[in-house]
Amino acid sequence: MALQTLKEFVKSCLAHASALRQRWFPYRYQEGAYMDSFLSHHPKSTACELRPAPRVIYAFWTGNNEVPLNRKDCLDGIQARTGVPLVLVTPENLGAFVVPGSPLHPGYESLSLIHRADYLRCYFMHHHGGGYTDIKSALHDWNPAFDLLDSSGSWGVGYQELHRHAVAYTGGSVDRDLGRHYLSLLGNGAYIMRSQTPFTQEWYAELHRRMDLHLTQLMAHPGDQWGKNPGYPLAWTYILGQIFHPLCLKYADQLAMHAAVMPSFTNYR
Repeated sequence: MALQTLKEFVKSCLAHASALRQRWFPYRYQEGAYMDSFLSHHPKSTACELRPAPRVIYAFWTGNNEVPLNRKDCLDGIQARTGVPLVLVTPENLGAFVVPGSPLHPGYESLSLIHRADYLRCYFMHHHGGGYTDIKSALHDWNPAFDLLDSSGSWGVGYQELHRHAVAYTGGSVDRDLGRHYLSLLGNGAYIMRSQTPFTQEWYAELHRRMDLHLTQLMAHPGDQWGKNPGYPLAWTYILGQIFHPLCLKYADQLAMHAAVMPSFTNYR
């Protein structure tokens, strides 16, 4: 017990030291710093029409299977606690949100159910804007977070990433800075975005580029619920975290933090 307590104490000290370092030496993006990353495909842009984010929260259930009872309880809690209308997007109503001239990627139906939700949050944040949440219990009213976005020039608002182990590492040169500056990243479970910003444009372009690269194998080996079936070509974080977190680093100065949007990470399955 004493050894475990010591380990927890050391872990806490290291986390505190990391947080202090990030505050004293905030991250600054440098063009050309990550030539092996998709971040280098587009120069950083600050020119952006600040479109208002609709005060709505989207959640996705991408299969034809019934929503389990505990997930229904989470949805009820989101509606009750956030103070913002919730829209559950399912295969039945998805077509109503597809933008003319911007169809879903041809590989969408071959994605695992989890990756379909990863795809849709990008599609919706880019084309529609507003809030997104995983189907997890909500803890707070989201209106203060929407108010922050409305009153600022920020492109998105989310909760601060919890720790370096929650970061989706890419295997490239950007990983060192992702780990060192994880407090500059938005958590991936819930956020609010303005549509059509350089952030969402690069997110959407890179998502489609990656799906194009693997389209043949993806259509030959469609994913199951979790994407664990033989031949399925996409790793767990490949089309979401490995894009989203590097972009949060690149555009950290255009994003704002508000703890109200952080969901509960327990008892949702």
